[in-house]
Amino acid sequence: MGVCGCSLFKVDPDKSNKSDFLKGTISNSTNRDRSSSSSDSGTGSSEPSVRLAGGVSLGDTDNLAFTPADLSLVLAEMITEKKWNSARYLVRLYPDIVTRILMGDDGDSISRQQIIDVAKLFDEQWGGDGQGSWLTFVQAMKPEDQANAFAQSRNSFLKLLERDEPAQALGLHWSHSLEDPSLVIARAEALRLEGVAHMMMEHDRESRDSFAQAMSLLKTNHPYQASNMALLLGESQRHAGALEEWKSSWESAVDIQSWWLAQRGLQDPAFWKQAAFLRPASVPWPDTVIGRLENALRDENLDFGSSQTTDIEAVVWATIGIQSLKRHESQNAILAFKKSEALVSSRSLKEELQMQQALAMIDGGQQGPASAILLRLGSQSSLLGDRAKAILASLKLQNGGLAQGMNLLQSAIKTSGQWPTSERLRAEADYGLAYLMLGREEKGIALLNQVHAGFVQQNRYDHASQCLANIATYYEKTDQPAQHRSAVARMKELESN
Repeated sequence: MGVCGCSLFKVDPDKSNKSDFLKGTISNSTNRDRSSSSSDSGTGSSEPSVRLAGGVSLGDTDNLAFTPADLSLVLAEMITEKKWNSARYLVRLYPDIVTRILMGDDGDSISRQQIIDVAKLFDEQWGGDGQGSWLTFVQAMKPEDQANAFAQSRNSFLKLLERDEPAQALGLHWSHSLEDPSLVIARAEALRLEGVAHMMMEHDRESRDSFAQAMSLLKTNHPYQASNMALLLGESQRHAGALEEWKSSWESAVDIQSWWLAQRGLQDPAFWKQAAFLRPASVPWPDTVIGRLENALRDENLDFGSSQTTDIEAVVWATIGIQSLKRHESQNAILAFKKSEALVSSRSLKEELQMQQALAMIDGGQQGPASAILLRLGSQSSLLGDRAKAILASLKLQNGGLAQGMNLLQSAIKTSGQWPTSERLRAEADYGLAYLMLGREEKGIALLNQVHAGFVQQNRYDHASQCLANIATYYEKTDQPAQHRSAVARMKELESN
């Protein structure tokens, strides 16, 4: 999840002494990352270069980790530096924000060629090919002709809706100007907004027709948009009193989204919150959908079962928590984990959810409350206790407590072979940097190389690249130019694969 582990912390280039420099790698850069990313309360954004994996939502729980303009800057920088795997990871993690960038909501923060590159990455992860792809859409939207027309029409339509003037918006007859087969995405967006306008005017039949047409355009090649469109379609059917159709659309939406979570790791916590809110009262969560969510949660050591929950929605809220945490929307994650915890009866599962709450608190810069939870969990003689001690050790190392952190790690890590893979790798990364602080270069570098390989196997190129960055900076600061050049070359090779 990227909320803990020295392998994720940036190097402070002003540190010269080897031990002090490595302590700075853990503490100073952590403080910088946390403070910059905790401003996500809707009042502005921090330097995108400081938070390559996203920011943190500490205010309104509907806020996202990035604005489109923020993420555009980060992606533009990565593309310029040919960090393709890091860019690919962000496109995969933030499909909602990337689609807004591709629609033109980035505030001109990214060049046309870079937009084309992002569209290629998005199609690779979530789209189709041929005439209906995002690449085709972006290429068709040339500044001198259709791009201006589409962007201007969309902005005009949105402004009219914001001013509560849906009739004037519908008077633009926008979707009728987008019949070209290469403009599938553009037409679907126009139909979506026209459906919203019809809903505002309580035109039930027209809103259903608009959303249904958009759904038919998207369902084959654009599952991310199709699942969200199905929720809208269901809501319009509910307003019209078409209850059976509403149930069918809702079930289709959660089926699509859960299938892509299982197949590609789609992270869209806002969708699951909406799906929980819009679920027809008489319709249970489909067993297939819950099974897919449970399988994904097992990877995080959250093993749900009928004997452990009093309400199946606990699985949904745990999913929202995990996905929010992966996206660095920490306040959302904390609240979701608390909701899930309130719905389970198993003590062990409650404690696992409390562990996730602590990780979310750390991600949001709330080390004090997180430490209180971890100290309680870490007092147990169990795997959970060892895992909690490893996270506490990381906090000690971040704050300069080398001896305490190392002692905690040595005590905890003996059982790491039985931990969730991501937790084990983060702990081993901490361990490697702690060895380097103690002057045990061979052991420390070997551990970081081992962790790097593990992150690559998990397709976590952001973490893998940070391991190599730490190795490269260590060699630079200890005046080992040949090893430094080798580590830098490995970073470039990693990103270009």
